[in-house]
Amino acid sequence: MKYCSECGAKVVFNSRGGGATPRYVCTACRRIFYQSPRLAAGCVAEWERQILLCRRAIAPAHGLWGLPAGFVADGESVSAAAIRETLEEANVAVKIQQPFALFHIPHANQLRVIYLARLLDNQFKPGPETVEARLFEESQVPWNDLAFTTTHNALKRYFQDRASGSFGFFVAEIVSFESGPFA
Repeated sequence: MKYCSECGAKVVFNSRGGGATPRYVCTACRRIFYQSPRLAAGCVAEWERQILLCRRAIAPAHGLWGLPAGFVADGESVSAAAIRETLEEANVAVKIQQPFALFHIPHANQLRVIYLARLLDNQFKPGPETVEARLFEESQVPWNDLAFTTTHNALKRYFQDRASGSFGFFVAEIVSFESGPFA
């Protein structure tokens, strides 16, 4: 960031108030520009005990499998974004059941909310960002070809919770690139 979007003056990156988090501050009008994590939403969408996964047609993680998910648009609710992303990526509607997971991914400056959802039918097909959309039983999940650590963690927890008969809500921080370069 070089210039203030309010007055056009130059901005500087500094701390205000002794030890505060550094932020961009306008040198003229003193407006502070807060930078918050980007918010993404998706869902573990189920049809008759099978999970919908989408093989990505775009970077990052082109060709790998992921949950239908993407960034929340301005003015859109998080659950509406999960529904929209599933429709865009797999051309299928879902009914949100409950919030399931929150992932904080500091190295990508992101927060991801994952919902549990039910497919309203099994007539899905790939959207423009998807090479292939497919239902997987637990034993068929392509664990070595999952796009993101968040997908891996959400599916592992989903299958554990399903086996126990009780779905909870969990929060996790993805602090490294242990499972590959993508969060």
